[in-house]
Amino acid sequence: MSTQSIPPVPASLAAKLAELANLDVIAGVAVTVVRDGAAAGFWSAGHASLPFRVPVAESTLFHVGSVGKHVTALAVLQLVDAGRVDLGTALGAYVPGLPSAWAAIPVRSLLDHTSGLPDYGAVIKDWDRPQGRDLVIDAIGTRAPLFAPRAAWAYSNTNYLALGWLIEAVSGESYPDYLRHRLFGPAALPTAREGGGQDVIPHRAEAYEFRDGRFAHAVQIERSVAAAADGGVLFSARDVAPWAAALAGNRLVSAPLMAAAVTPARLVTGRPVPYGFGWFLDRTRGHDMQRHAGRVPGYGAFLMHLPAQALWVAVMTNTTPPAPLLLMALTTAEAYAPGSTFLSLPTAAAGRDPLTLRAREVLERGDAPANPAWFAPEIEVLMRARLAAVPPALPSGMRFDRLEPIESYAVDGGRMVRYRATLAGHITHYLFGWAEDERIFWAS
Repeated sequence: MSTQSIPPVPASLAAKLAELANLDVIAGVAVTVVRDGAAAGFWSAGHASLPFRVPVAESTLFHVGSVGKHVTALAVLQLVDAGRVDLGTALGAYVPGLPSAWAAIPVRSLLDHTSGLPDYGAVIKDWDRPQGRDLVIDAIGTRAPLFAPRAAWAYSNTNYLALGWLIEAVSGESYPDYLRHRLFGPAALPTAREGGGQDVIPHRAEAYEFRDGRFAHAVQIERSVAAAADGGVLFSARDVAPWAAALAGNRLVSAPLMAAAVTPARLVTGRPVPYGFGWFLDRTRGHDMQRHAGRVPGYGAFLMHLPAQALWVAVMTNTTPPAPLLLMALTTAEAYAPGSTFLSLPTAAAGRDPLTLRAREVLERGDAPANPAWFAPEIEVLMRARLAAVPPALPSGMRFDRLEPIESYAVDGGRMVRYRATLAGHITHYLFGWAEDERIFWAS
């Protein structure tokens, strides 16, 4: 394993990150910057182990949770490259013994969360107990899908759990073995591995929760749960650069399939949604942005890629609730590529146009139900399925100090608009998709 140190981030950025991380409530955190395939910056603070005062280092392993979904997607795409899986073929052609509704879902709809499968995590909540296939199917297998494939988009960990079953059935290897032999090994990652649950793993950060004003050990994730295909991998700062280089160089999957992985899913309405195969897909300042967050008990992670700047930023922490991961990633990107993200965009308008006023009304609705007439068919489907169709509303009676559009870009059948909201001095951002008839087809 290489012991060459990653250069530290600039002092001015380190000061900003320390302020954002807030070590009063976060045990430890690491930020890694990769540019042009090489490690360009590293910053860490706090401890991988609080009682033993072990500082977070480049070799500290963090569970990255759902950031690992693109890893599972890559494994599936390798099988597609090999001619052993077809994205349009139903899951049941590869995985026997599934409920009939599950078996009929095309592989593509699992990768981009357009399957309609309910999220098993909403029913099975015991992280410290095994969650095998039979348990998951017994818990939710008799439930009707929430919608027909591609009728809507709804994030569901069940999709990627099922993709793990596919990988094992087609390859003949366990999911962890497949990652080790076909992905992490060929990419020459020095420390990345599957989650190990109760295993003793050198350099792994201990998992903490901050609650009731103090740190406590987070629940110990059971081994099979920690290594499941919906986000069961550990990464350290030393893995980020070789991983980014392998992905950017199409060394693991063919270029056409890598391009497909970062192409927005298209629904039956003809409109796209900003998710590909394990990536949330965005645009800012006219350039693509790929990102994903992850969270399991005691860990939070965020990975962002700005292709136009050949820039990757990874933020990892060993505490839940986690630090403001997106804000830390955007702040880091701006330090290395000024003007590369929406964080530094000025306000584009005064916020009094009809669409902004409607967005404000949606977000400030309090306890009132959202008006179905405001939403396009793909959101109406989610509302009928009683899924959260829009961002959580502010508590009843609360109002933004400001809500203003900062950028927009055209998509088939509509337009995406990003808003900056200010509330009691805190700033957050929302992304709305507006159909041509001014109904909402995406809100996050």
